[in-house]
Amino acid sequence: MLQLDKLNADENNSLLEQLVIGNEDAFNQIYYQTNKNIYNAVMAYVKNKHIAMELVQQVYIKLWNNREKLKNVRSLKDYLFIVAKNLTLDHFKKVTLETTFFGELSLRENEPVSTIDEKIEQIEYDKLLMNAVGQLPPQQREAWLLINEQELSYAEIAIKMNISKLTVKRHLELSRKSVRDYLKSHIYTVITLPFLSILIIFFS
Repeated sequence: MLQLDKLNADENNSLLEQLVIGNEDAFNQIYYQTNKNIYNAVMAYVKNKHIAMELVQQVYIKLWNNREKLKNVRSLKDYLFIVAKNLTLDHFKKVTLETTFFGELSLRENEPVSTIDEKIEQIEYDKLLMNAVGQLPPQQREAWLLINEQELSYAEIAIKMNISKLTVKRHLELSRKSVRDYLKSHIYTVITLPFLSILIIFFS
């Protein structure tokens, strides 16, 4: 089996030409000849085989979806490594944003808001949280509000809602998951961080 760095120019051009017109055999050949090197490059930085496999899969999905735009690509090797590099950087950026965001959630309610930027961010966060709670099913929303705004106990909520404490617990588990997922999917509307600066010599 050929390795990525052994693809000669003629084969590179031939495969690209066939890929551009949607030839699945050409795509499969490119994949089997190059995926090992792309995986090793990504794995060198993410250090997690499952994440690396997912990113490699995204590389080839992007390759196939953008096949009609590859007419002017001169080097298949360079193109694949650039796509892999960009996807890896995006992965690290997303992880950094999520880690920063959720690491601050527990501090927001008790920390004083001092600067104008922090006040604006707090307002946007409050709006986002309100939207997240608003999209919950009625009983989950009621349980969420009773425990987070009125600070009632499970027993008090059970009496107020006329349900068992076990059902209260289930409503709260589901509501917390839904709110967390909502905040996670809208994270970029609250936090804006500089693009993660990572020097990846392997890709250069």
